[in-house]
Amino acid sequence: MQTGDANRHPAGCPVTALIPVKPLNRGKSRLSGQLDLAHRIELTRGSLRRIVHTLQSTPGVGDIVIISRDAQVAAWAERWHVGHMREHRHGLNAALREARAHYAHASAVLVLPSDLAALSITDVQGMLTAAQQAGERCVVIAPDRHGRGTNALLLKPPNAIDFDFGANSALRHARRAIARGIQPIWFRSDSICLDLDSPDDLDLYLEQW
Repeated sequence: MQTGDANRHPAGCPVTALIPVKPLNRGKSRLSGQLDLAHRIELTRGSLRRIVHTLQSTPGVGDIVIISRDAQVAAWAERWHVGHMREHRHGLNAALREARAHYAHASAVLVLPSDLAALSITDVQGMLTAAQQAGERCVVIAPDRHGRGTNALLLKPPNAIDFDFGANSALRHARRAIARGIQPIWFRSDSICLDLDSPDDLDLYLEQW
């Protein structure tokens, strides 16, 4: 594990951000009809850079950790002065569990997929504020624009619920919270709800941003 510039922030900062990234030769495959591999990689790099810059610019965010087994992504993390962790387990949820174990000292974790190309400081601040106002335990869910997927997930404490990313994960995360006695908080905005997962998403992004 490479920790990057993990000491930029004072100890006890409330939120550790985790950004999982697929190997670049496998990412954004649903956009292959519109973009070749080189352009899909550049799209991922640009989106990931925006997320990192947004997190670095938002008060209240502590460690920023990119999770990926891709060497080029690791080089980006080093260049951007953020943490990098090479996961050893296959699958998104397993990788996030592994990362959470490494950052068990955090009082909260914020999971952000790498394709939130329109993410804003207002989005991150909104999720952090919701968590701060919720008390000792909370689950904040930002669904995708269809209301099915999970575009961002904030857990306080980090083990408030287990990760359950995948198709239709927003409702599953909410049900896991309710089962733990936590009323889930839904956070929505036009920017955080847009992920670059399909040709329609890309067209919408190009039209509005």
